[in-house]
Amino acid sequence: MEKTEIINTYLLDNPNVVVPMDRTVFYQEQIEIYKKTGKPTRAVELVDIFIFNSHGELLVQKRSFDKKHNPGLLDKSIGGHIQYGDTSDYTVMVETIQELQTPSIVLKGGHDFRKTFNLLADYLETIAIIHHEEASIHLLEKLFNNEKVIIANKVHLYYGIYDGRIRPVDREAKGVLFYSLPDLEEEIKQLPDAFTGDIKFLLKKYDSSMKKFVADFAKNNEV
Repeated sequence: MEKTEIINTYLLDNPNVVVPMDRTVFYQEQIEIYKKTGKPTRAVELVDIFIFNSHGELLVQKRSFDKKHNPGLLDKSIGGHIQYGDTSDYTVMVETIQELQTPSIVLKGGHDFRKTFNLLADYLETIAIIHHEEASIHLLEKLFNNEKVIIANKVHLYYGIYDGRIRPVDREAKGVLFYSLPDLEEEIKQLPDAFTGDIKFLLKKYDSSMKKFVADFAKNNEV
């Protein structure tokens, strides 16, 4: 029997009021509505995490073929739904353990992130330091049973640094790769169907802030 998971959703015409909903019911509803109207009506709240190593390379996850959407595709480092009653920061800390068996510290402000990085720079092989960048709603293309569907996501975007061992968990990630941002952009151009709509959209939209994050980290790393 499939476990019930109650997640946060938001009606797009009232995006500030959380509506708890069964995860399976949400996707069934939104897929049906999209096929009928071509437009989503409700957003699901989740976290998307981009983790870099000390060389400025992005950890890219290969999704398990057991996933209900985007199976087998290359994706951002970590992603996860926010369960009703949980915060986005709590979800990040749970997801880093569940998907990559990596503990993490999550920080809100840039000042706290830099302070923590300077304090714990020698411990990056044992813990990820992660910064909350922003939250906004995006319409993202997902693949369900080889069909493309637009799902509205209320994305809490995070950037992080980690130099430790990665241990993908069965049924969550099939493996991980590391790319510099320029190499990743080139690979997406060459093999667009190998990547999720999420990572393609987010890399394009947040190109400047990701490159700034990497540059600032590299600068700190040289001190």
